[in-house]
Amino acid sequence: MPCMRMHPPCDLFVLAAESSGDAYAAALVAQLKRCHPDLVVAAMGGPALQAAGAEIEEGIDGLDVMGFVPVLARLGTFVALQRRVQQIIRARRPRLVLSIDYPGFNLRLHRSLADLRQAGTRLVHIVAPQVWAWRPRRAKRIAASVDHLLCFFPFEPPLFARFGADARFIGHPLVDLVATQGHADRIQVERELGLAPGDDLLLLAPGSRRREVEDLLPVFHAAARLAEPWLRRLSGGRVVIAVSSVATVPRAVYRAHTDAPLVEDNYRGLCARARMAVVASGTATLEAALLGLPHVIAYRGDALTMAVMRRLIRTPHIGLTNIVHNRRLVPELLQRELTPARLAARMVALWRNERHRRVATALATTAERLGGGGALARAAELLGSMLSEPVARPD
Repeated sequence: MPCMRMHPPCDLFVLAAESSGDAYAAALVAQLKRCHPDLVVAAMGGPALQAAGAEIEEGIDGLDVMGFVPVLARLGTFVALQRRVQQIIRARRPRLVLSIDYPGFNLRLHRSLADLRQAGTRLVHIVAPQVWAWRPRRAKRIAASVDHLLCFFPFEPPLFARFGADARFIGHPLVDLVATQGHADRIQVERELGLAPGDDLLLLAPGSRRREVEDLLPVFHAAARLAEPWLRRLSGGRVVIAVSSVATVPRAVYRAHTDAPLVEDNYRGLCARARMAVVASGTATLEAALLGLPHVIAYRGDALTMAVMRRLIRTPHIGLTNIVHNRRLVPELLQRELTPARLAARMVALWRNERHRRVATALATTAERLGGGGALARAAELLGSMLSEPVARPD
């Protein structure tokens, strides 16, 4: 007769389905364990959470997917995973369930745990879904799904508070990460590329997924070729490609579209050293903004996803840089608008001294707009206080 796996009670169960969420969750768990050494943490997570001391009940390999079509193709897998994780949480009977981002999966899972919530388990979600950008009607249901919502952007709490949510702005964790890593890593970039002090750098960052690289890098490279005579004439620009270490994109995919130098796993150092960048829309644009790097935001998604998004989006901007600054501070080129000629024109305009200086000055206020640092410390303090309160463990 096979042995049944035991699931002892835990204090905290963490749900982190992507690499970025795994990193944030690991930092939170590490801080919590410093103040509460006996804290028992179980998780659906990856290697970062495991290294921080969490007991990994379910891995996250293969969950990092984007777009309606890829998600629909794996819908059965996600449904089965959700049922499995729900059973594990019930078996471990945590005092608090904490989820990081991945809202479609995590918030649905929270709703399935309503009986545990009534019995005393607290439900907390970090990274508020972007109701300010699309489908604002979701705010009411999200507010009812959890006990506490911790937000990265200052304009988010009021959107959920009107529906009774305990939504709090904690700041954005990238502020601290960029401040500690970006400027220190620029020295490594200079050594790797053999840059002299007066050499300017044009950074191309086509994303970390193979589809993104295959769709965007040819356009980025062609635009850089068109703009290169102007860039050299203005201040001697050189071109470099950012390659993510978490990507499963073979180097041959990059080499099929560009002969420019590839720099792996040092995006923040590149942003700190570059004069300007072209960046795939996403969190990477916010990192560039926090490092004061003028950039063009560019993206092409699959046709179905983008068609649906265009009907649902409620903001005048797509890029996080422009959303945070509440104006079109940096150029955006999306879908059919993203052509080599148009992108080259935006690059040349942003490279010029007057425009470059004006944008860089505005970007210098990004960190202050995002809380000025200490986001994860604030989150850990809040979670620690919740775990310290006398809450009856559900039977």
